[in-house]
Amino acid sequence: MVQVFTKQELAQLGLSDTTIRQALRCCLQKVRRGHFSLTHPCDLPDHAALHSTGPDEPIDYPRTYGDIRDQSERLKPLIRSRLHELRPGDVYSHISAALLHGVQPPFPATDQVEIIRNGYHANFPTLRIYDRTMLPSSRAVIGDFTVTDLPRTLVDIAHDYPLEVSVPMISEARRIRGISETDLLNHMSTRRRGCRAARQAVLLSDPRHESQGESLCAVKFHRFAITEMVPQVTVRDHAGNFIGRCDFRHEELPLIVEFHGLGKYYLNENGPDSASKDNHTRHMRLSNAGFTVFNLVWADLFRRDMFVAIKRHITESRA
Repeated sequence: MVQVFTKQELAQLGLSDTTIRQALRCCLQKVRRGHFSLTHPCDLPDHAALHSTGPDEPIDYPRTYGDIRDQSERLKPLIRSRLHELRPGDVYSHISAALLHGVQPPFPATDQVEIIRNGYHANFPTLRIYDRTMLPSSRAVIGDFTVTDLPRTLVDIAHDYPLEVSVPMISEARRIRGISETDLLNHMSTRRRGCRAARQAVLLSDPRHESQGESLCAVKFHRFAITEMVPQVTVRDHAGNFIGRCDFRHEELPLIVEFHGLGKYYLNENGPDSASKDNHTRHMRLSNAGFTVFNLVWADLFRRDMFVAIKRHITESRA
């Protein structure tokens, strides 16, 4: 987690108000009133005190991706800035806890720090406090932070966020962290309200989803009442020859839906051109084998057109 300084700590490091204003134009950013964090390394002598915490505590600078993940990264200093203001019994929860567990939302879901405080509920511009009951067994400690454990974190998100946020995060945790569907449903058994939507989020999640984009596809299938789409299916032609592994295939119809995230191209060891060529070749092989292929990109997940077309194709094919 990135380093956060209070105004008093900056003064103790010998930074005057003038130096702070200069640093804000260089390597320092304001997180909230009276709290600041570093943005990148700096070699200016006047700012050296900010970047020298000692060999046993290396500085963790915020990551920059150049995409929507940057907003979640900007939330991390805000989370750190609240650490020493928590009361006994407070725990980080929801998206804040998920980020501390290393599970990212599929897109910016909140700009507030979220905590659970028994007997108190409040909503401020940069802080949301939930009045929830916490069992000791649902707590976890990550470094300096007391958080809800990962199953409880995911259940809280499923209760309080839409499917578009919760399903990709649950699918990722099931795929990478081995969280089970049974464990999540057991956590819900103690709730009285909001269980229907939360249960739907768990049932829509699937460890076979290899990206958050694929999980969002599954949510959109649900929204548009598109059923019988099976994730990660090996496809063969009529002669039994292997064609490829597809993101989604309809159980009955020769229908394929593929989601193309940037990672498929830019994380390919042979480069984006080779990945694009391979994808085109597979598309042609699927088409020649009699499959109809719908290719989706990230923007399609937030539009109606492609999913309306997929549903229309299923209806016409069955007719």
